[in-house]
Amino acid sequence: MEENKLKIDIGCGKNKKEGYIGIDIDPESNADVFASALNLPFDDNSVDEVHSRHMVEHLNPDEAEKFFNEIYRVLKIGGEADLKIDCDWSKGRLLKKDLAHKHRYSSKEIKNFVKKFSKFNVKKIFYLSDHTIRNKISVRLIK
Repeated sequence: MEENKLKIDIGCGKNKKEGYIGIDIDPESNADVFASALNLPFDDNSVDEVHSRHMVEHLNPDEAEKFFNEIYRVLKIGGEADLKIDCDWSKGRLLKKDLAHKHRYSSKEIKNFVKKFSKFNVKKIFYLSDHTIRNKISVRLIK
């Protein structure tokens, strides 16, 4: 049954998650499907799993709200989403890190976007990578 699951990696860039269909707007990415995260090319209630890493910070708040609405739209009842959002240590540092970054989200802002999901867990996480402490938001959603 596992092989029949529809699993998508939104904003996959060049690091598409194995076993997932990569979705990205960038033609230089390793995506399988080139499409906007704000208008996913999937039917309502058709996706089992959503994976996304370091994409939400590339959206302004109105776009982020649309993005979470799209995830809700395409997920099946009981479907799950796992996201990681870069929030770095300050807004200035985050925006300088990548000129395509548009907004530094707080956990509270993300919680406001995901209230319609049957279950959600939004929390700050810290971990060591390349001898640097990273500051991210982990988001787990179930429709």
